[in-house]
Amino acid sequence: MSIAAHMAAHTAAHTSVLAALPEADEAAKAKVATRGMLLGKAVHGLLVCTGLWLLIWLLMALAQTADAANTGRTSLSLLQVLRLSLSAFPPYILFSWVLFLHAWRRPQQWASPEKQIRVFMVSMSLFALVWLSYFWLLELLREGALPDAWWALVLRNRWYSLFYDLVLAGGAFSVQAFVVSKANAQAREAARQRERSDHLRLRLLLLQGQLEPHFLFNALNSISALVRAADRGMALTALTRVSELLRYALRASKTEWVSVQDELNFMRDYLQLQSLRYGESLSVQWQIDEAAWERAACPPLMFQPLVENAIHHGLEACDGEGFVALSLRPDGDGLRLTLRNPVGAETPRQRGHGLGLSATRERLQLLYGDAARLLTRQEAGSFTTELILPWRELPE
Repeated sequence: MSIAAHMAAHTAAHTSVLAALPEADEAAKAKVATRGMLLGKAVHGLLVCTGLWLLIWLLMALAQTADAANTGRTSLSLLQVLRLSLSAFPPYILFSWVLFLHAWRRPQQWASPEKQIRVFMVSMSLFALVWLSYFWLLELLREGALPDAWWALVLRNRWYSLFYDLVLAGGAFSVQAFVVSKANAQAREAARQRERSDHLRLRLLLLQGQLEPHFLFNALNSISALVRAADRGMALTALTRVSELLRYALRASKTEWVSVQDELNFMRDYLQLQSLRYGESLSVQWQIDEAAWERAACPPLMFQPLVENAIHHGLEACDGEGFVALSLRPDGDGLRLTLRNPVGAETPRQRGHGLGLSATRERLQLLYGDAARLLTRQEAGSFTTELILPWRELPE
């Protein structure tokens, strides 16, 4: 290898090492932060366990002092009881803290009553062993020498006290099991809510995905009709309208809510496109009441399928002559959009089960529940569609 090639290779290796240093540094920082977080939570758990058992220690000392006073044994003061009983609580603090750490680091072993019973049996056995060893050690420290026999000491002094302390330890375990069970139940409920929310969001996307190609097909069909009629000027104007409609549809598809004013503008543009196609055969009547429509929230592409349905049944099903009458007004705590179109004498009674109306109904149920309604009715010579939405402020 030449000197130049060797230097180039050395430089490249050095550069790669330098490039890797920031990544390694970030990984080390993340590892230290994780350890710090784990240590902080462990210390927090220890402080909580210590505080709770000190509170129990104080309450038990007060109860013993009151009992001594009631029975005439007034020589025991509260400070004396606290001093004499303080040494009994370190095993409880350690036991509760170990349970906390185990439930935190091994939550799957607390996931069912059967597993909790298994943890209970093991933990109580270990607690009894630690408890007996602890008091054996205290006896050693007090006497200054080893007792004659450890098991003899246990048999002589500790069975009743051990039973009493096991009851307290069992209570500590029950509290920990209750906390873990409640946390598990909340986690399962949160998971169900997330799953349900994801399912609803996916369903809404699928419904909206059905409407967008449907709208595009009808828009292109309008242009196709103008091209077949050899009206190039109208076709170019229609292409401009379609581009504006598509721009709005793409923008609206990226958000969950748009303003009612945006939907109104989109509906006007769509009707203008259809007017280019049908000319004087399509008559549009508007009645929009004054309101803060720019602040009212509405799902995207909510109005257009209703207009499309009105045009289809009010024009194409009536020998190419018809009208669409639209009105929008506040309605109590909501808003009401009404569309009316004629129907031919031979047209079968419409039930509103086309793609636009059925998809709109399902979207309303997913988004609003029973708070929103889509009503249809057929009267003599006309078909009316009413969309009733609760008023909702547009998110910032």
